[in-house]
Amino acid sequence: MPSHKNRKVTQMDVARYAEVSTGTVSRVVNNIPLVDGPTRTKVLRAIEELGYIPNHAAQALAQGRTKSLLLLILDKQPILPSTWQYELPVLQGINDYIKKHGYTLQIEITNYGQGETAEDVGDTILRGRSVDGLLILTSWEIDEEMLRKIHGYAIPAIFIGNGPYRCGGHPVGASVRFDNYSVIRETYRILYGLGHRRIAFIKGSTDQIHSSIRLSAFLDAAAESGTELPGPYLAEGHYSVQGGYQAMYGFARLTERPTAVICANDLMAIGAMKAAAELDIPVPRELSITGFDDIEISEYLSPPLTTVRVPAYDLGKNGASLLIRQIEQGTPPEDTLLPAAIVLRKSTDKNAG
Repeated sequence: MPSHKNRKVTQMDVARYAEVSTGTVSRVVNNIPLVDGPTRTKVLRAIEELGYIPNHAAQALAQGRTKSLLLLILDKQPILPSTWQYELPVLQGINDYIKKHGYTLQIEITNYGQGETAEDVGDTILRGRSVDGLLILTSWEIDEEMLRKIHGYAIPAIFIGNGPYRCGGHPVGASVRFDNYSVIRETYRILYGLGHRRIAFIKGSTDQIHSSIRLSAFLDAAAESGTELPGPYLAEGHYSVQGGYQAMYGFARLTERPTAVICANDLMAIGAMKAAAELDIPVPRELSITGFDDIEISEYLSPPLTTVRVPAYDLGKNGASLLIRQIEQGTPPEDTLLPAAIVLRKSTDKNAG
């Protein structure tokens, strides 16, 4: 075997060692399907034995690509703690996947809807960016003007946690979401099956996509069960501990208070549990409480909280996979809906209290 300890191994070295042309080595490195199996194996063995490290920057330049993606996070101020707990695993999933495929990630966070227009976002963020594709992470509805701006830049785009969208009758990118709707309906059915008939709901922000879907699922499940649901059994908790705490105090003032409360996130459930303790309403013997997100502390509450585990990491990983596949293979991506899982714990187990 030739020695290359004192200099960088090149494609020409690999070609000589494998007894093929440099073009064949380039096709193998770039995964172009024009090389037969035995030759590909011979080149890969040479790459491994010589310790050849491909120059991804040069490959990208030759292909007319930057090997860089832009993650645009659209949020509203103030950014809630529950938002970060959801978005950070999504970001980790994106980063882990793209690193394995030789891509880098640019990140831009903008307070869309808080004084910034779609024109501002387009001019200051999208225009002039040298990226191969765009990931848009948000839990807020994107308006028509912003969609036109994204569509106009004509680069592959994937929406994570929102969408799907159309602009002028044409799809704008594709969406990767998780199933808020089915998991709330199933939570309601579980509580109904435990004998609960007065089931209340603490919702998040009314104009937030996930909160709106969870509320719709709750109302549909209540209607399907034939349960009368007067207005006082709904409360807005603003996705905060304080909001859940205040909502629970409101429910406790009802002549017939609820025997179960579904909360649209774990923080509100924590607040509701604290209020129940102060009001001497034992959980779960007299009141079942559920949350959403399965944050770390939910398992260590007293009693441990029944909640919903969100596939946040997989949202990021799947979104990145769809985008890179579209960039490299020209494959039109399809909208993806990932399941969420109910995690049953003692806050809904009447026999535990």
